[in-house]
Amino acid sequence: MQGVISTALLLIASVIAATGLINAVLPAANKSSGALLAANSVAADRIKTDIEIVHASGNDTSNKITLWVKNIGTKNIAPISASDVILTTPSDILRLPYVSGCSSECWDYLVEDSGSDWKQSVTVKFTLSTSVTTGVYTITLSVVNAVSAVKDFSV
Repeated sequence: MQGVISTALLLIASVIAATGLINAVLPAANKSSGALLAANSVAADRIKTDIEIVHASGNDTSNKITLWVKNIGTKNIAPISASDVILTTPSDILRLPYVSGCSSECWDYLVEDSGSDWKQSVTVKFTLSTSVTTGVYTITLSVVNAVSAVKDFSV
């Protein structure tokens, strides 16, 4: 009889311990799977996004740099104004801010072919207004999800 009671108590203790373990592990596993799903979504966005700087040129008379950038990925890129434009000059590195109707030390853009969205195979013309002298420059454009393109050009 004592053996049956001992076995029953051990069985009850085992069930309680297993329930406690499940209650502790399951929420942690759910949080981990949520984090993995979020990371997977971000990675999928980056894989679907790609840009290429087709051409870059500068004019030291008008202090303008023009770049044409094509969306060669499958994902629409928005907002374009949240992109980062980094210009490496012969003597400095500049991060130029976006300003609609930009006139000095900033950049603006125009979606080519009268479009409004930067969809796959659409080219956007970026105009940078900054002091330009003769030399070799490097332009880096990074869109909102950190996909970047780099181009060297001469003025």
